Amino acid sequence: MNANPSKHYDDMGMGYIRKSKQNLHNVYYNNPAIISLAGEVKGKEVFEVGCGGGSITEWLAKEGASVTACDISEQMVKYTKKKLGSKAKVLIADISKPLVFLETNSTDLIIASLVLHYISNWLPVFSEFNRILKKDGSIIISVHHPHADWKWFNKTNYFKKELYEDSWTIDGKSYPVNFYHRTLANMFAIFRKNGFFVDILLEPFPIPEAKEVDARSYETLLSNPHFLFLRLKKEG
Repeated sequence: MNANPSKHYDDMGMGYIRKSKQNLHNVYYNNPAIISLAGEVKGKEVFEVGCGGGSITEWLAKEGASVTACDISEQMVKYTKKKLGSKAKVLIADISKPLVFLETNSTDLIIASLVLHYISNWLPVFSEFNRILKKDGSIIISVHHPHADWKWFNKTNYFKKELYEDSWTIDGKSYPVNFYHRTLANMFAIFRKNGFFVDILLEPFPIPEAKEVDARSYETLLSNPHFLFLRLKKEG
């Protein structure tokens, strides 16, 4: 069972895309951290999971990567396809199911930006990631920080894997958005079981320009982590 992000994002549609292009957490916090972990991508075969409105997809294409991007939301895929045209291959896919459109040992880099917390069972996901990734390949992940999300929702048990029910307001309308909390130990156990080790764990601050956009959120993020960033390497 997953948190049904396809319905969430299809319902929010263009409202979400517009917001994500200016939202501090996306533009000045998440995306710079993902890009810093990706490094040089020119000439690499990159698979982007949960491409959303295509901001990272666009950066990858501009930097010379060969990009296959997917999202479970039809609305997000339609928008990103139109935005990038032939610069990237963009398709609808549920990553909790076999990635039949990607060959074994075909991918240099996987980017999963703010998507894995919508998935209950990570085991088949990382099994497929191991299959498609080349021997020296990497995975870059951003997820809700496990030591923060349980506090946002005033939960009493950090160790309980649980579906949290959130609500986002976009263009004056409220949308339900659900996601899973899991412990850091659980994440690392799944990585090891599927042949990955953590190369870098990053808990960044937003970039300085964020202060001019939303000073309150900027100051909050200087003392309260919101997302966790990881770069995994394939063992052996």
